[in-house]
Amino acid sequence: MSEQDMLFDESGNLSQSSHINTCKDEPSRWKILIVDDEDGVHTITKLALNRTQFDGKGLTFFSAYSAAQAKEILSSENDIAVVLLDVVMETEEAGLEVAEYIRDVQGNHLVRIILRTGQPGTIPEKDIIEQYDINDYREKTELTKRKLHSTVYTALRSYRDISALENHKLGLEKVISATASILKHKSMESFAQGVLEQASSLLYMDDDTMSSEIKGGLVEKNIDNVEVLAQVGDISAQSFKASISQENLDMTQGSDQALHYQADNICHISNVNGVETILNITGKHQFKNIDMHLVEMFCNNMAIALDNLRLNDSLRNTQKEIVYAICGLAETRSKETGNHVRRVSYYSRIIAEEIGLSPAQCEEIFYAAPLHDIGKISIPDYILNKPGKLNDEEWELMKKHTIVGENCLKGSHQPVMQAGAIIASQHHEYWNGQGYPRGLSGTDIHIYGRIVALADVFDALASQRCYKESWGEKEIVAYIRDHSGKRFDPQLVAIFERRQADFFRIFREYDDSQSYMPTV
Repeated sequence: MSEQDMLFDESGNLSQSSHINTCKDEPSRWKILIVDDEDGVHTITKLALNRTQFDGKGLTFFSAYSAAQAKEILSSENDIAVVLLDVVMETEEAGLEVAEYIRDVQGNHLVRIILRTGQPGTIPEKDIIEQYDINDYREKTELTKRKLHSTVYTALRSYRDISALENHKLGLEKVISATASILKHKSMESFAQGVLEQASSLLYMDDDTMSSEIKGGLVEKNIDNVEVLAQVGDISAQSFKASISQENLDMTQGSDQALHYQADNICHISNVNGVETILNITGKHQFKNIDMHLVEMFCNNMAIALDNLRLNDSLRNTQKEIVYAICGLAETRSKETGNHVRRVSYYSRIIAEEIGLSPAQCEEIFYAAPLHDIGKISIPDYILNKPGKLNDEEWELMKKHTIVGENCLKGSHQPVMQAGAIIASQHHEYWNGQGYPRGLSGTDIHIYGRIVALADVFDALASQRCYKESWGEKEIVAYIRDHSGKRFDPQLVAIFERRQADFFRIFREYDDSQSYMPTV
């Protein structure tokens, strides 16, 4: 087919232009791929469409003269909007091979494919459109300049709208994924940092390299203070606090949630249960292609999640206070236990972390371990504080503290209390089955019971009691090693031997002359 056969104006004359745009990869332009083995078709197509604009953007043209060249361009340019595709090139179905590559190999269903053929009828049009997901099918002779312009213009509109829907879908998936990821954080600090990182990622969703070029923070405003929960970028906490104006702090009056957006800055303010939270992010470059509805949805969800985290923190702190109040009551019965239960918490957490328990389990045993001797509240003072060895009758009464402790705690539905019931009943069970109260052995003893058993004995040996002097470090280590596989789980003994320096450090740090409240 010759250039003269393809006419682009209604009078049959070739439209001339002194300026043809062939610049590759210009910013803010729609990418058009022309696939045809005739050089004249490329020239005429560019002449006809050179001045075309859609949605405020011009066109950038890419030229391929074979199926292989087309595939190469398509593999390197992932945002081509329209492909003007010839059917017959080096083979009779070369163009269909390109279409199949786009749809099936690349899985690209965004790009609009306009099939142009100079040999109609070779393959039925209906079959081609259905099989290869072709968006338009034209004979070259019917594409006047006006018709080519309208065909490409319509294809660009379709590409823009479908891309917007796809970006919205991806953005929504990202919001859901980000929300799920952040909700895994248990501490306020890590949660706040996660909010900042995910919000930044949403703002630069199409350009990951930009996420490092932002600064901002998440702050909480109380009655008299502004506290920075997390921050990103080259800005100090003090500078960020100073940058939050009183105008911003008061912007939510009359509204629980508000998002204020500029080209390079977002500020989301929420007021939930009387606590005002401000998320402010500024970029070195303008945020591009942002669906602010998604950003607002994410921020609103995070504000609610942050409030839930505050409530969970409050519940955990309350639970911790209850546990230590109960343990404190039990400690008043014994003159020499001091900070024993608190130290056992720290030893237990070391072992739990080393053996690979989950962070939630490590936290649970940390708070539950102090309850191991809660049943001693039922033991008479003359037994509990007897300076000498207990007789058989006294020893039988003493052993009952395990069952009493279990019965006190097992009725609770709180996980820490349930863990405490297990620990209270099993921390005197032996690996070889010679312990009490039930004579459990091996892995029939709950891991919490096995851990606290070792931690409890270590601290008891290291401490001075009414019935004994404290042991030396070498004696303690030798005793625990000698009782591996007998009294203690061998795997836990190995952990103790690796971390014994930390055990002795904790013993010295939390001595019986002071009172402490453990922190996670």
